[in-house]
Amino acid sequence: MTERWKTLSLAVLVVISIAAGWVVYHETRVPQNEAEVNERVFELQKEHRYAKAVQVCQAWMTDPRYDSSEDVFFFHQIAITYFIKAYERPAFRNESIQASANNLEKSLEAFDKRKTQGIQLDVYEIGRVYEELGKLTSQSNARAAYIRQLPMIEGESYTAYGHTTRLPPVWAEIARHLDSVKLDLSQARCPTEAENQ
Repeated sequence: MTERWKTLSLAVLVVISIAAGWVVYHETRVPQNEAEVNERVFELQKEHRYAKAVQVCQAWMTDPRYDSSEDVFFFHQIAITYFIKAYERPAFRNESIQASANNLEKSLEAFDKRKTQGIQLDVYEIGRVYEELGKLTSQSNARAAYIRQLPMIEGESYTAYGHTTRLPPVWAEIARHLDSVKLDLSQARCPTEAENQ
């Protein structure tokens, strides 16, 4: 009987050690590239671990392997993480909305510093998050972001990463979002730029 308990105890100890090792690896692994960072952030968002997701982005942004031309994307990613937190955790809503808006501003600043070639839809994506933030609060910069994006979309199509995208549907999408934001602002009785002039 004693030998059986020793074997069982040893088996339980091995299982616990393996599980503990996996948890330590899972929590302390350092992403080796941007794809791994995105994967880890998405994983943490699904686990509702928003502070850790932000920490992973910020740690990558200080890593010597990090390419600062990706600032727009990573500040945007942090803003999305805070937006999800604002939606999921009402007790932290105001603080999370402010943090999301601050990171959207940083993303716009990084976009302005970057010398872009060809068509970029970064400002549109930033506008989408502003639009969603506007649904959680009365403040919204979505309209300005969409208006800013429109002149950047020229031509009938653009090709990136081996894929050609037709632009008329992109214009229609931006116009649809502009109308939606204008309606939201008018319902909230916030004057639009046209009404201020």
